[in-house]
Amino acid sequence: MSPENKKLIIIAGPTGIGKTALSIELALQYQTEIVSADSRQVYRQMNIGVGKPSEKEMKKVPHHLVGHVDLHDHYHAADFERDALGCLEKIYHQHHTAILCGGTGLYIQTLCDGMDEVPPADMALRHQLEERVMAEGIAFLQAFVREKDPELAATMDMQNPKRLIRAAEVITVSGRTYTSFRQGRKVERTFEPIFICLDMERDALYERIRQRVDAMLAAGWLEEAENLRAFRHLKALQTVGYRELFDFLDGKADWSSTVELIKTHTCQYARRQLTWFRRDKRYVWLKNEDIKGYLEDKLPG
Repeated sequence: MSPENKKLIIIAGPTGIGKTALSIELALQYQTEIVSADSRQVYRQMNIGVGKPSEKEMKKVPHHLVGHVDLHDHYHAADFERDALGCLEKIYHQHHTAILCGGTGLYIQTLCDGMDEVPPADMALRHQLEERVMAEGIAFLQAFVREKDPELAATMDMQNPKRLIRAAEVITVSGRTYTSFRQGRKVERTFEPIFICLDMERDALYERIRQRVDAMLAAGWLEEAENLRAFRHLKALQTVGYRELFDFLDGKADWSSTVELIKTHTCQYARRQLTWFRRDKRYVWLKNEDIKGYLEDKLPG
């Protein structure tokens, strides 16, 4: 198929807004396949807590880049770019349209625009920062990133020590903000992205998130966290929900406080995702019921 016929429908948005269900519906309508753009769903050992599509959902439509990475492996945006481009190449042999579904804005941006080269790791500096985190906690890193790169602080997970260390490392070594490395020239792709971000009233979204957390816990999220507890130091598990459940399992908090904290932190994470997507003016913000009509004018019949 010629490049001009290749379309990539991007269904983005914050956690809990309904991206998966909508993407499956669209994939069935356009008889195509889904590539996931979720930085936690890539890990095969994490299931309930990352909201992976169910087996039933994945039987309806082929899904790619879900559960293909081991928890112990480091997986970065550059890895996602390589893997996603490979998936799309195969999909476009059979279909003129593909669907990208997820809430990891950096993954989506990297796939569509390419990725600027970030300074390589400075291991001596990294070890110094890691030792200081062990001794003092992450507050000093949070303050450093907020001061030196407020744009990054508004969109990243400020509770994630690995990401904070990497940001501080890049800022210190380069003398530039981490965000500045995301401003380079866009690469040419062989597909045309259609940027859609799901829209919903903020209160309604937060209520959906709260109900979703309850459903995930009822489905066995605590048991999943208990089984992964020995690996809590790994980067993949430094994420909302698992951290709070590990603290509960350590006896640091009671159950009701733990559940409320997960809901609060998940809503905060959703706000950061919304901030990221609003920065990219290519996104069209649509409510679920308006998307099919919008796509009718964008896609071949």
